[in-house]
Order: sequence, then structure tokens, then C-alpha cells
Amino acid sequence: MRASSSRFAAAAALTLLAAVPAFAAEQSVPFVGCAGDGQTGPVAAPKGAAKAVAIDAAAASQLAYYATDQDLGALAPRGWKCFFFYGSSGAILAIAATDPSKALEAQAPLTGDAVVLTYDDGGASGRFDVARYAARLFPQLYQAFIAGVIAEGIEPKDSFPAGPYPADKLTYKAQRLVEFVTPANSDGLGTSSLLKKNAAPISGMAKIVDSPDGPQLYLLGVRLPAKQANLAPAIVAAGE
Repeated sequence: MRASSSRFAAAAALTLLAAVPAFAAEQSVPFVGCAGDGQTGPVAAPKGAAKAVAIDAAAASQLAYYATDQDLGALAPRGWKCFFFYGSSGAILAIAATDPSKALEAQAPLTGDAVVLTYDDGGASGRFDVARYAARLFPQLYQAFIAGVIAEGIEPKDSFPAGPYPADKLTYKAQRLVEFVTPANSDGLGTSSLLKKNAAPISGMAKIVDSPDGPQLYLLGVRLPAKQANLAPAIVAAGE
């Protein structure tokens, strides 16, 4: 994974708090800074002001905006803890009811409730993961990019399977944006990053943003306690 850059920060900010329909009222939610670690060493949690997001007031009263010093951020229930890891391929932010830092540093899966946001840089070593997701979700749109990554010969062709995970339910919202649900006890997009399958479903979204350096992939996975499951649509919508 690679350290932060102005290009990464700008792309992340545009992607993760994208424009929403004009009729959606904005609500203010608390800002929570997330500490991190990675290629160039530990990073302190940033400070920030309350964040305006286009969600309903009931959801806003239960959510906060968790963000890194690179402007990579997502909504999650208030009172949770967060940590991120970064390097040459991109970054990953984990927000959970219990401290996720040890799991992130050990690259161990999260077995409980969490919100996980992954950024893969298609212009660097993250291109392998971008190509994998593109092959499953946007194979025609990124056919040339996928073929180019495979042609490097660093990873075998069968590392880039075409077509969606069998159990996933996909809803395409735009040409480069898809919402998903990975059912309980199933493998899919929801378990492809840091979340381990269990008896609860995982919802989320995947989005590719084109840039001069290469396609940038954002994957958001959301698994909440049953009593807060109604917050998942607001978290996913804000991520889009």
C-alpha cells in the first residue's frame, strides 16, 4: 500500500460523499478522526468539524462520520472505534464496535459487526485487486484494463474470475456503481475484504472512479447489529 497523496484525497472525498438528489435534506453528524499505520509509519487521528450528509434525521442521530487524514471516510454507528492501514496499493478503513486495529495490522478478518471501506489504486500495486473486482462487476467496461493486468504475467489468469459471486444480489445504480447484498454465511463481495462471513448479511457498494493514473476502486461493506440494521441503507447511500 502507498502513502497518501493529494490525488487520492480528492478522489476519495468526491467518491465517498458524492452528490445526492436536491430533495435530500442534509443533516449534521459528528466527525471522528481515525488513527492509522502503514508504509511510512503511524498516523495520528485527524481533527475535524461536524459533517453534513444527505440522510434522514432519525439515521443521522445514530451515526457519525469516521475519517482518516487522507479524507477516506464512512458513516457508522456512534461510539464505535476506527483504524486504517495504508500502503502502495491503497488503504483500508475499519470501523467496529470493538477496536479493529489489531485485526488490521495482522490482516485478520473481522468476525463481528463492522463497516469496512477499501480503496485500491489501479495506477499502482492495487491494480490487481481493481482488475479482480472489475472482472466480477464491470467486465465489459474494463476489459482492456483487466487484459493488461493479466498480460503482465505476475498473477495467473484464473486469479481474475469473470462474473459475480453466485450468492450475491447486485443492483447496478450507474455504469460504474453497484450495490450488493452478501447473504448470511455466504462468500461474496461482502467477505472479499476484511469481513468474515457469519449469521448476518453484509450490504454495501462498489464503485470505480476513472483517473489519469488508472481506475480507482472503492468497496464499502456494512454489517450492523440487528437493532441497527435499518441504518445500513443510509451508510451505503452516503458512501455512493
